Amino acid sequence: MPQIKFKDSTLKTLSADKTTWFTDPDVKGLRLCVTKGGAKTWWVNKWDPKAQKTRAVKLGQWATKGMHCAWAKKQMGAALLDIQEGNVHTKDEREADKARLGIQTFAEALDQYIEHRTSERASGKAPMVEKTARDYRNSFNLHFTRWADTYVDEMPILEINQYLNALQLRRPHGARTAAVVAGAVVRFINRLCALALPIPSLLDNTTIKSRVETGKLDMSLGWSDRWAEIEQVGNEHIRLWWMLTWYTGFRQETFRTLTWDQVDLEAGTVTFRRSKHTYDREIAISDDAVRLFQRLHEIQYDDCDWVFPSRRIVGERRGHLGQMDALNLTKPGDLRHFWMTVAREVAPRHVHRWLAQQTMTDNDLRMLGQYGEPTYEEQKAAANAIAAAISKRNQAAPYFRC
Repeated sequence: MPQIKFKDSTLKTLSADKTTWFTDPDVKGLRLCVTKGGAKTWWVNKWDPKAQKTRAVKLGQWATKGMHCAWAKKQMGAALLDIQEGNVHTKDEREADKARLGIQTFAEALDQYIEHRTSERASGKAPMVEKTARDYRNSFNLHFTRWADTYVDEMPILEINQYLNALQLRRPHGARTAAVVAGAVVRFINRLCALALPIPSLLDNTTIKSRVETGKLDMSLGWSDRWAEIEQVGNEHIRLWWMLTWYTGFRQETFRTLTWDQVDLEAGTVTFRRSKHTYDREIAISDDAVRLFQRLHEIQYDDCDWVFPSRRIVGERRGHLGQMDALNLTKPGDLRHFWMTVAREVAPRHVHRWLAQQTMTDNDLRMLGQYGEPTYEEQKAAANAIAAAISKRNQAAPYFRC
C-alpha cells in the first residue's frame, strides 16, 4: 500500500492505473482509494475491540475545491470514536440487531399493524374493516414506498413531515389519510418495541374543502329535477336504493350489503353490524323510508336475503347490487350531502350524527347520557322531520311510483 502526504496539492494530480489504496504515515487510520477512472474516496480503518475485527467507514469522495484533506482528517476523529464505542456495524449486523430487538421496516410494521387491527381484539374493540385496511395500504403505496425498507427507528420523520406538508397544499384529503396511516403505524411500533419515535403529522393543517367548494356538487340544480331523474331509473331495486339513500343518509358501502335480518319493518329500524363501532348500531328510520322498504320486501328474490339483490347470478349464488346507475344530474355522494344539509336544520346534532352512522364525539356522547344512544322516540322524531323536509324540497312523496 503506497504512502503519500495527504495534501490537496498532492491529491489534485494523483492518479492510478488500477484501484489503489494510499495511506499517510502521519495520519494513521485514514486511507484514500483511487480508481483507474480517477475517483478518490476517503475511508477510515480501525480495530473494533468489541467485535474483535477491523471496521472500514466510508467518509466521502475527495473534492477539487476547498481544503478537503483537512475536512477528511476532522471527520476521521468522529469515525474512529464511533468504531471504538461499537457504534459501527455492517448491514448484516444491523439487520440482526433489528431482528433481535423486534425492530421492523416501515412496510413490515404496516403489515403487522393491519394484522393486529383486523383480528379479534382482547380489549373488545371492533376490528378494522376490510375497506379501511385496503385504504391504508393504498395510501402507503402511494406516499411512503420510498421509506418502505427503512427501519422504523431510523425513519426520517422531518423529511416525512415536509412531504406531507407539501402534499396537503395539493391534496389535503390524501395528506390527512397519509398522516393517519403513518401516525398509527409509528404509535403501534412505539408500544410494541418500547420506542419513543416522534409521530409523523401535518404541520399546516390545511382545511379540507367541501364537495360544494370544490365544485364536485352543483348546487344550482334543483332537487325536484334530481328526484325526477331518479324516478326514471329502470331497475326498481336500484331506484329504491337511490331513494332510500336520499331519505336515510346511509353510506353506499354499508347500505348495499344490507340483509333482511337487519331490517325490522314493524319497528321501523335498521341495524348495522359492527364496523368502526364497538357494537351494532340500531337506527330508527322515517315512516317514508319504511314504506320504501316495504316495497322492497314485496319484490325481494326468494333465493337470497339481500335487500338490494343483483339480477345476475354468478355460479350458484345471487349477490347484492354492485353500484348505482350513472345519472347525469346526480351522484350517490350528493344524496348523503343533501340529507346532512337538511338534518342540520331540523334535528339535534347528536341525533342526526347517530342516524348517519357517524362516529360520535365526546360532545355527542355527553348529550346521549348513560345509555350511549338516542332513544327510539328521539331517533324516530328526527328521522320523520328530516324526511318531511326532504319531501318538501323534492315536491314529491318518496313512495310515489314504486
